[in-house]
Amino acid sequence: MKEQIHSKPEIMEKLKEGSLGIAVICCIAALLTLGISALRLYNAAPNETDLIQRYTICRVMISGVLGAAIMAAAALMFFRISRDGIPFTAKNVRTVRIIGILFLVNAVIPSVTAACIIGSANGVGGIVNPSALIEGLLFLFIAHIIRYGAMLQQESDETL
Repeated sequence: MKEQIHSKPEIMEKLKEGSLGIAVICCIAALLTLGISALRLYNAAPNETDLIQRYTICRVMISGVLGAAIMAAAALMFFRISRDGIPFTAKNVRTVRIIGILFLVNAVIPSVTAACIIGSANGVGGIVNPSALIEGLLFLFIAHIIRYGAMLQQESDETL
């Protein structure tokens, strides 16, 4: 099959429409993540003595807040893309880098903080969430790719 060639305005319009849709989905995901975390906290027994149960509740709450922050940052970036039609900007590089850092924080902080809050790490599972660690490193690498794209975009704009 032959690939269809589109004009720059057509591509930018599709980019804007798609980015707006993804931004809305990210906002909904952030709200759902916060809502589910709050619901888990509400349904948890207030006088829970089981160490593992208390640890799990703390970890889920912290991870939920960080997940909502990641989704909110992504929504902000996609709203910016839908408004401007340009994905390769310094602001988007910063946003993707922040998302990567939040994933790295989410890899370690929920477990460590939960262990500190309950006052013990005895019997508690692993400290590092390997999938969040990999996601964080992936987003930090993608930030470099977007930074390179922003540099090429700036060179192109200066040439014209």
